[in-house]
Amino acid sequence: MRYLTFMLLFAALPAIAENSVARLTSEAVTRHMTEKNIPGLSVAIVHQGETIHTDAFGSASIELGIPATETTVYPISSVSKMFAGLLAMRLVEAGLLDLDASIAEFIDDVPEDKRAITVRHLLQLTHGLEDFYRSDAYAGNSGQSIKDSPTDSLLSWSLNRPLRFPPGTQWEYGVVGYMLLGQILEKAGGSSFSDLVDRHVFEPLGIRAAYGGSEVVVPNRYPLLYKESDNAIVGHIVEFPERVWPAGGLNVSANSLARLFEALSGNDFLSSASKEELWSRVNFEDGSDSHYGLGWFSYVTSQDRWVVGHEGGGASWVIYYPDIDLAVIALSNMSGARADSLPYDIARSLFTAGIISDR
Repeated sequence: MRYLTFMLLFAALPAIAENSVARLTSEAVTRHMTEKNIPGLSVAIVHQGETIHTDAFGSASIELGIPATETTVYPISSVSKMFAGLLAMRLVEAGLLDLDASIAEFIDDVPEDKRAITVRHLLQLTHGLEDFYRSDAYAGNSGQSIKDSPTDSLLSWSLNRPLRFPPGTQWEYGVVGYMLLGQILEKAGGSSFSDLVDRHVFEPLGIRAAYGGSEVVVPNRYPLLYKESDNAIVGHIVEFPERVWPAGGLNVSANSLARLFEALSGNDFLSSASKEELWSRVNFEDGSDSHYGLGWFSYVTSQDRWVVGHEGGGASWVIYYPDIDLAVIALSNMSGARADSLPYDIARSLFTAGIISDR
């Protein structure tokens, strides 16, 4: 009888832990959704190669009364950069790309002072190019809006502006580097950027995802995000033309995104050396670092834990603790919600409860 009781208790432990994960996750998510006025949010937690929890809260569509689910697809904005980094490393492993090659090997008419820029600099956001998206000079100089400007004109403008700093010496967030990167990856891989991501990333992982803004029909995605305006929730159109897809424009669900971290738990999809390179931060001469790898943020928290991942549009958050093999994915439909601490709060609650060891 004592043996039977022990076996019954042992069998119940996974269910007890699962219920605790669900409760702690729900508490953190509900608190943030209330504070940030988020209509809908989906979450997935992956530990040691296994998705241990998925859940969804609120509405995918307020207008239609459609609840959010684990399969609801969200635009993840700048989280898309992670996939540009993954594609680059997959092409490196296939012998099709050298991260330290000059951009002049792929892009025509690169000015002499820009030939020191490498593919790695583009991924690291340390290239030094002036970004037309962040420059008041572009519209005044060209007489055109960015939206109406041809891609070649935009890139040529940035390539022919003075460098903001020598390549590899500073970090600066922007879009132009990833637009150039997209063209380079296409030349290296011999196909369009989206086809390459499909072939080298999505298909091997079994991920269902699509690129495009609100004008694109994407299964399981409501075409609008939401935002707050004058204390009211209003619809928010997201524009992601094809030229910016390496930087932003991917649409994916939380449970599909979880498959990436199931795969990263092992070394079949990417070797351990490739993962180390993907997540290595840039160290500058002044002793500081960029907190950024190859399309992934990479930093050590105040609790001395190494975290990689990305945030997108103030609405999507993906964090991964490589040392303890834990990923927390939280995707919402409230643009600019800035619930940035949500995935950390979920992870912290699991650590505190002793469900997952943080060491």
